[in-house]
Amino acid sequence: MDQRISFVTLAVADLDASRRFYLDGLGWHADLDVPGEVLMIRAGEHLVLSLWDADQFEGEVGPIRRGEGLAPMTLAHNVADVEEVDEILELARSAGSPDVAPGQARDWGGYTGYFADPDGFRWEIAHNPGPIGQVVLSPSSREEVQTNEHAQPIGPQIAGWTPPPQPDLERIEGVHCTLEPLTAAHTDELFVELGSIDPSLWTYLGEDPITEAAPFAQYIAGRLADDSVEVLIRDADGVARALVALMRIDPEHGCVEIGNVLLGPGLQRTTAATEAMSLLARHVFDLGYRRYEWKCDSLNAPSRRAAERLGFTYEGTFRRHRVTKGRSRDTSWFAMTLDDWPRIRAAHDAWLAEDNIVDGIQRSPLRASARADTGL
Repeated sequence: MDQRISFVTLAVADLDASRRFYLDGLGWHADLDVPGEVLMIRAGEHLVLSLWDADQFEGEVGPIRRGEGLAPMTLAHNVADVEEVDEILELARSAGSPDVAPGQARDWGGYTGYFADPDGFRWEIAHNPGPIGQVVLSPSSREEVQTNEHAQPIGPQIAGWTPPPQPDLERIEGVHCTLEPLTAAHTDELFVELGSIDPSLWTYLGEDPITEAAPFAQYIAGRLADDSVEVLIRDADGVARALVALMRIDPEHGCVEIGNVLLGPGLQRTTAATEAMSLLARHVFDLGYRRYEWKCDSLNAPSRRAAERLGFTYEGTFRRHRVTKGRSRDTSWFAMTLDDWPRIRAAHDAWLAEDNIVDGIQRSPLRASARADTGL
């Protein structure tokens, strides 16, 4: 099951009252409005708030538990500053909210208040200055956004911006792995590891499985002829185990992508694999890059999980983006930025720390994101 929510459905006693509150009072817009049955409002890129007539709800889902007290859930709307919290609470009051709790500073560092809709469902209006609070804001709502002379929102100035150099690397040694620039001389030893890998590992790459030495040599030569920075990964014993590329390199804007990842069986689901990914991210950000991207076929669940586990943030899906091996491909985009990296680096360092490893196994999971069931 993908880690996402598509609909939040609320059973409402009076659909007309809900329509007046949300559409007329709060100024929202309906994507689907079936009188007497349901009102659907797009609340995010892939999230819909569904207000369902209570009788219709019970007819399909089952009896609603009724009683005194609050519904044991809240809906949240995050904003960029404290003043906007108070403004929205006042809007809810004027829209007819039966219960508005004024904004308060909270001991976790934020500022929140609450209002109830006609059915008593509580909305939390929140200013959360922490990283998670910024992630959920729309681009125009972020605190760093400025306003130009035309009253238009614009991004912040970057003082003294200097494009970083090409992310070429010399040998980088970690505790569990070593990174080296790929050369043609590595072809034979890589073929030993990658020439007989599970064919399914080629499914989402541009090539079909390569199981013979001559085509594999051509494959390596093709990667070396590209503009990407091709990287060989060795395990702690010095055995060549994997290939990865720094690609779509754009120093002018400080952006680079990690891709064409091909892990041999000796590196899959190992500490060395995670350390290799961490070392590459450190290399990129130490050079001064602002954005580090990870893209994959949207159907490639292991790659999506790996990106999330390593700390990349899902940013959306480009539909009908490419034609790969004659198939239509939607591409999922993930990225981490220089703002994210200090937090992610600390999570990587804690996971890789010697005191977190007992008998070769990490005691606590990698908390760069919530996902841990992947090969990296």
